[in-house]
Amino acid sequence: MQDLRKNKRKMTNKLMNVTNSHITEEMSEELERVYRPKHNNTNDCCNNTCNNDCDHHHDDCKCDNHHDDCKCDHHHDHDKCEPCEVQSDICVDNPCRDTCCTPITPPRFSTNNSVPVAIETNRVFDSVVFQTFTDARAPQTTCTDGRSLVFDIEVVEVCGPVPRTGPVNVTIDKVCMNFNEIEIESDDPMLEDFNVVGINPKDDGVCETTFEFLVCGDRSAICCEQRRGQSVAYKQKGLVVTVRDLVLELRGRCGCTEIVALAFPAVRTSGGCLKRIDEVQFPFNTLAAALCLPASGRTVTLRQEYDVNLSVDCIGKALLCVVDHSDCECFFNLDIPNGIDVILCLQEVVSILRSEQIVVLASPTAVQPRVVDTFANVCDFNQCGEDRDRDRDRDNCNTCKR
Repeated sequence: MQDLRKNKRKMTNKLMNVTNSHITEEMSEELERVYRPKHNNTNDCCNNTCNNDCDHHHDDCKCDNHHDDCKCDHHHDHDKCEPCEVQSDICVDNPCRDTCCTPITPPRFSTNNSVPVAIETNRVFDSVVFQTFTDARAPQTTCTDGRSLVFDIEVVEVCGPVPRTGPVNVTIDKVCMNFNEIEIESDDPMLEDFNVVGINPKDDGVCETTFEFLVCGDRSAICCEQRRGQSVAYKQKGLVVTVRDLVLELRGRCGCTEIVALAFPAVRTSGGCLKRIDEVQFPFNTLAAALCLPASGRTVTLRQEYDVNLSVDCIGKALLCVVDHSDCECFFNLDIPNGIDVILCLQEVVSILRSEQIVVLASPTAVQPRVVDTFANVCDFNQCGEDRDRDRDRDNCNTCKR
């Protein structure tokens, strides 16, 4: 359509520039009828010398009917202009998945409509749980040598006024823990007079918080006669949890002034200076308990499952003061006299697993997996309405036409 308008303008300009010698009498009458001047001869300034002053490529020559003055109306060359607005007829939603999801819920069933199924699996023969916590310490290295942990605090944001006369009390409302990795290290567990062989996690694909060991059995005649298991002492020594790149974010307030500070783990050198460290360790004492093993002497699996959680003890008094200030910027110091005690809470579940064939009741209806239809999620051929027939869609909706 735009090309057609351009051709019409070019054709009109070409006709207006044709000399009189090439125009027939009939064409002259037609052109005089179509391109008759809008003003009379007295006010037709577009044919006088003023017409020569206008730039015909960018101006339109117009006359003032009251004063016979000639004015040049500036305009843009529409043939060279591009449209200012982007017009789109087809729009789709952003096909991003939600952050949260809903797991598959198996159908409910009762003993009336269930079916027995025989499976080979590990049965929990015995299980104990340890729940403990400990404070953070510097790692056992040449430089730090397991020294007490301190924190180098840096104030990063102060929103509001702070008195410059002296320190003010700050209430710490929230402590956020940021870290990159938590690693659990320990020696192999010990079972009294039993051979414990570790299973490589890379071979069986268990998680880094789950460790499994094969325990070679030893028959107990006395316990077998009583049809009971044999009690064995379990000990776990050398358990250390390492947290790397730990940074605490302290969020507090002083009246209506909000304060945000970062606390970096550090150690105090012999000269009294603070040296930041990359990791902190949480050493635990020996964990010991009695476990029950089969008296038949069959080989069993010992499984350790760890769950950890970082926390802090109560941060009571905190003082904020201005150490330096200029016309546009202030520098603050946040001091916590009692320090910050970072605590790691640990839960360890130790289980003795025995391989057996058992019969379970199951639902006759299998769990139906969710269908992942990549084509339907991206391609939509019903943009004109699902209830319309294809012929009417092609006539009334341009988006469905090829």
